Amino acid sequence: MYRLGITFISTFILSMLPLIAQQPPETASIDSITYQQYLQKDYQKLIETSKKARARQIGFYYLDYRTAIAYFELKNYANAARYYRKTLEQNPGDPVLLESLYYAYLLSGQKTNANIVARSLPPHVQATIGYSPQVVDYISISGGYSYSGNTPELGSKLTGLDSLNLYRNMAFASLGIGINLSGRSKLLLGYQRYNNAFERHNASGLLYSNILSQHQLNLVFEFFTGESLSCGLAGGYYSIDGKDKPTKSSAYAENNRTGVGRGFIKRHNLFSLSSSETDRASAFSALAFINKRWTYLMPEIAVAWSNFGGWEQYQAKGSLTYYPLGNLNFYGTTSMAAIFNSDSWVNNQFIVSQHLGCKLARQLWLEGSAGIGNHLNYISNHSFMVYDTYDAVKALAGLTLSWYITKAVATAGYQWQQREGYASSITRYLPYKYNNHLINISFSWNF
Repeated sequence: MYRLGITFISTFILSMLPLIAQQPPETASIDSITYQQYLQKDYQKLIETSKKARARQIGFYYLDYRTAIAYFELKNYANAARYYRKTLEQNPGDPVLLESLYYAYLLSGQKTNANIVARSLPPHVQATIGYSPQVVDYISISGGYSYSGNTPELGSKLTGLDSLNLYRNMAFASLGIGINLSGRSKLLLGYQRYNNAFERHNASGLLYSNILSQHQLNLVFEFFTGESLSCGLAGGYYSIDGKDKPTKSSAYAENNRTGVGRGFIKRHNLFSLSSSETDRASAFSALAFINKRWTYLMPEIAVAWSNFGGWEQYQAKGSLTYYPLGNLNFYGTTSMAAIFNSDSWVNNQFIVSQHLGCKLARQLWLEGSAGIGNHLNYISNHSFMVYDTYDAVKALAGLTLSWYITKAVATAGYQWQQREGYASSITRYLPYKYNNHLINISFSWNF
């Protein structure tokens, strides 16, 4: 009903206003043609006429206005928002235009821009569209399980070696909350917990098993400008608690003497079983990002620092999100990242990722992703996704199905990972690859 009201008002205004005086003949012709196409609701023809006019450098207020309405009626909300903005540049503060821009933003998934516009509307208009500022932006919960192919049968790889660490099945859960600090700023909080089954083997069989618990806390501050530009800072705290983990043996001192190095010992967990102790390690991360949204294009750059594994990593990442079909029903995100390690046994790393999403039905989305490269300590998704895994992820691929139900989103996903483990001795190690299979379910409520 809100569109009928807006269309009625727009029709009334446009029908009562005369053509712009003293226009060049060609401009007057375009004005007349698009006005008739608007009255006849021939929106596709109106858009074609608008494109031809702009190709000849013809543009004016009513052409932008009618083009915006045509795109909206054809449900191309991103382009509708673009032309409503152009119209508002020539007539700032028009309440009808602002309301139309609000809906265009909202229906094109640009919720933050929609809220910024809504805050500028008069109180009675806010009540009409059902807008009221919310402190809580969203709440999300998720959980899942990872099935590992890192099995004891890999003990056959111990020829000439004396230790094999197996990181096996893992359960995980997370909680997220978004808080609106103002119309242009948000605070995002997240907590994640992982319980990873751990086993140590040698040529004789199982020596030791345990559950390694990891806790992750994330905080992101994001700020939005009026030019569809956003930037932010993110931080993370990570705690790994492995109770009754074996203490370091004399092999530790021997390896320092022979030059294998602390990084090798720490990374490959060369310990004896002479006694036990509670072992807890902590790490931190920091990230900064900036992105810019155009109608169907959004580039982003991000830089990050972390100290996972006892050494420092510096990360640079660039990504580009695009809508190649000129609508919001299909999109892709291509990203590339480089991780530079300081004082570490790990070489510098390069990661390439691809994400695709398509609309299957009105409320159903299918998304797929893939990545290749050494993901060890890779920070993604504004620090909410961190690959500080015990064994490095070398490649991954997955599918996610999302169902949008009014203000809620229910998601189910699967991901395949290829990981690299190590069998080791005092002076060397033997890498091998295995597969993990992750199943994840999440639910989010938007306020």
